[in-house]
Amino acid sequence: MGPVLSLVIADPQQLLAEGLAILLDAEDDFAVLGLAHDGPGALKLTAEHQPAVLLLGAPLPGSALTATPTAVKAVSPATKLLLLAGQARWDQVAAVTAAGADGLLPRDSSSRQVANAVRAVVDGTPAIVIATKPPRPSHDPRVDLRVGTLSNRERELLGLLANGWSNRRIAEECFLSLNTVRTHVQNVLVKLGVHSKLEAVAFALEHQVVTAGTGTPAWAGDA
Repeated sequence: MGPVLSLVIADPQQLLAEGLAILLDAEDDFAVLGLAHDGPGALKLTAEHQPAVLLLGAPLPGSALTATPTAVKAVSPATKLLLLAGQARWDQVAAVTAAGADGLLPRDSSSRQVANAVRAVVDGTPAIVIATKPPRPSHDPRVDLRVGTLSNRERELLGLLANGWSNRRIAEECFLSLNTVRTHVQNVLVKLGVHSKLEAVAFALEHQVVTAGTGTPAWAGDA
């Protein structure tokens, strides 16, 4: 068994926070160190415990969606931030990512999906579900221009990222070097005009550039 991952859970709904804490603490590789129900409490516990992951229900009382991630990274730069939120568009994902979020899940995700997403963000894999996927505008020149610059290989890798694959898994499964995969991923970010794999996946799913394969990212399964 690998190292135990320390968690802090913050959500305005006390019952949800406590229930999630019980379920996650039962996992062999997790240890829940504290619960909070508002932004200041989340920051206090994060600063005190320096957890591997902060599960943050958004929005929290007394905090803006993008203000708290920024503050969390200020008090504990190594802490991964996984947001439990409602529906989100790629531009909203871009905003919270820029503020420091490492993943975004719907609030109605199962405990197993949350657990797998926690492990994913610790490993550096995007963990994101966009609940609403509005139809892509016909011939949107801004989107078409970005997407049209992607090579077939870059589009393929983008689809694998949308399925929750890490750079290392892509390298192993596609018989590529890790440096080659990193180069391709960086090219995708530049061409789409985004700043992280999380933003790239959000953009690609919302604008139907790729689909998430079977519809279930590797980290999102219940098994």
